[in-house]
Amino acid sequence: MNMMINDRYAEIKDRHEFEDSVDELIVECYRYKIFKANPSKKFKEDFKEDFECKYPIYVNDITKKMAGRLRTRIKFYKDHEALEEKARKQRAQRGYADVDVWNMDSWFMRTVLPMLRQLRKKHNGFPSSFLSGYDSTPEEQETANAKWEGILDRMIFLLEEMDEDKCSMKNPYEGRFNALQRKFRKELGWFGEKAKTPEELAEEKEKRSCRMYSPWDFPDKYPTAEEIKNKYFEYESKIDSYREDCKNEFFSLFSEYYWMLWD
Repeated sequence: MNMMINDRYAEIKDRHEFEDSVDELIVECYRYKIFKANPSKKFKEDFKEDFECKYPIYVNDITKKMAGRLRTRIKFYKDHEALEEKARKQRAQRGYADVDVWNMDSWFMRTVLPMLRQLRKKHNGFPSSFLSGYDSTPEEQETANAKWEGILDRMIFLLEEMDEDKCSMKNPYEGRFNALQRKFRKELGWFGEKAKTPEELAEEKEKRSCRMYSPWDFPDKYPTAEEIKNKYFEYESKIDSYREDCKNEFFSLFSEYYWMLWD
């Protein structure tokens, strides 16, 4: 009897030993959210594009090809977990991890942003230079405090805008660009391998190389590809310029008020 994957998972999820490798694979797929109890239509479509296999409903739907791809993805997740565990230990021992060094710009944004938010929310004072003297009035102190909060708010905003994932400026051509890439992969493969002749594939195998094609390499098949690509990358350049401006303004404020970032 071919059992539904959800039912099989309910039977085996609490086991420490499994009857076969497929049972273990099913549990790990739920653990890493590759399978879901109630997958949406969009989730199934993304799964099919990602794994080039239809989302499995029954246990027998997990073919040898699918199982291999699922195990490759699970290994990636496990390797990432091991890397994160190593990073946590390194941060506890010396204050930073190897992965922080390899990606110091992201580390800075990820670390400083919540610190600034906490300072903005719970600060007890403001720079004394915002007052004319020690005998300031409550009104002057309130004005100084509002000024300091405004500066902190601006720094927080700029730091968020510097972050590629948090930036409010989005590429209006991203949807069309990604849809074109999905169509290309579906029709010709990830790198256009379905458009290559047997001779080309044999030569690549012999030389251990691979020419990677894109939609704009096939103007007859994808006549709008070049236009979409140019508009997409032109706007990406605008976003990069905006983020650069945010970065420059942030570090100008960070430098100006560096000695005042304590409470």
